[in-house]
Amino acid sequence: ADNGSDGSAPVVLSPAFPAETVKMSEAESHEGASHKPTMDQIPARILLGRALRGGRAVYWEFGHKELSNRHMLIFGTSGMGKTYAIQCLLCELGNAGQNSLIIDYTNGFLPNQLETETRSLLDPKQHVIRQSPLPVNPFRLQPMDLGGLVLSESESAAAKRISSIFQNVYGLGEQQFSVLFDAIAEGLLEFKKDMSFDTLVDILTYFTSDDSKNKNAVRSTLNKIKPFVMDNPFLSGTEALDWNAIFDDHAHRCHIFQLAGLDFHTWRLVAEFALWDFYAFLQNSGSKNKPKVLVLDEVQNLDHRDGSPLSKYLREGRKFGVSLIMATQIMSNLEKDERARLFNAAHKLFFRPADTEIRLYADIASVSTGEKVDVWMKRLASLEKGECYSLGPSLNESTDRLEQKAFKIKIMSLAKRGING
Repeated sequence: ADNGSDGSAPVVLSPAFPAETVKMSEAESHEGASHKPTMDQIPARILLGRALRGGRAVYWEFGHKELSNRHMLIFGTSGMGKTYAIQCLLCELGNAGQNSLIIDYTNGFLPNQLETETRSLLDPKQHVIRQSPLPVNPFRLQPMDLGGLVLSESESAAAKRISSIFQNVYGLGEQQFSVLFDAIAEGLLEFKKDMSFDTLVDILTYFTSDDSKNKNAVRSTLNKIKPFVMDNPFLSGTEALDWNAIFDDHAHRCHIFQLAGLDFHTWRLVAEFALWDFYAFLQNSGSKNKPKVLVLDEVQNLDHRDGSPLSKYLREGRKFGVSLIMATQIMSNLEKDERARLFNAAHKLFFRPADTEIRLYADIASVSTGEKVDVWMKRLASLEKGECYSLGPSLNESTDRLEQKAFKIKIMSLAKRGING
């Protein structure tokens, strides 16, 4: 067997779940035949790599009952191994019968960016939005969970939520927000489920001749949203996105919403509306016993405000079964409370950060471990490509309890993991 890239002995993968939970046809069960397992229970643990000191195998304790949430936060500057590490995680999860969804607005998961092993094992299905608009209705009234009392939101609440998304992406002023809110509320009241972005443009165009509206605000708002509407990223009609089909697909263990070719504003809007639709699905069908793994690279570009879908996933993820794998280069653009929500991710991987971010990352590691910030600054600055610090719950096999640990590890390469498509 090959040795690990750090010179340590090879890691023997622990079964992701008991053998009796793997279903195979009679033909597949013959010795040497390949198979893709069907998940009947939550994967127990996901291999990350080996500790550079002592050679200990280090895991993401994905299925342990004591884990506070299944969120993974990955820090580090470009080129240090974040995206490769994500592919390793997804391959381990796929090998355990766990599907994943990537919302790719960074072009980091285009076919030519995926490793051979990733393509072979997961057979990722690319949903290219430029070619095939998503069957998502952004104007759908969302369910609202008020402490166990689930109600549908009102037209005015939906108009405020949708206008807020545009405000965040385009930096709309108060008058522009007011105009957009009025147009969306009017459209929802009159057209109900048939409300669309084309209809929104028609209403705003009508507003340009309405003396009760601020003409400059109407025109500037219309000019901002028109390019997005012309990109036509959503499929109109009554068809709804089948989220279950994505996470129950045994042929394609990974699905990718590919936003390549869309401009910065359009892909942000598509991502936010897709996250809202997913949240509505989770409220109706989510279960803590059926994990849904969602990958968000460069997560700092999304809406982190209180009330955004991302904030809801971070707070309520466990009860809905959602597991976020988030990666970021920078966090200095986020507010203190927004960073705090991100830091609640139970497991964190620190790759070498940009020099401008080292102190911020060191502060996080210092709080997590109780060690001095200066110590962590030196540690983070010394990391090589593919190396990272793993901070998170680690299984004490003697007690079967989780203990907070920090390990400097080398991410094990896909070629050395013993998982094949």
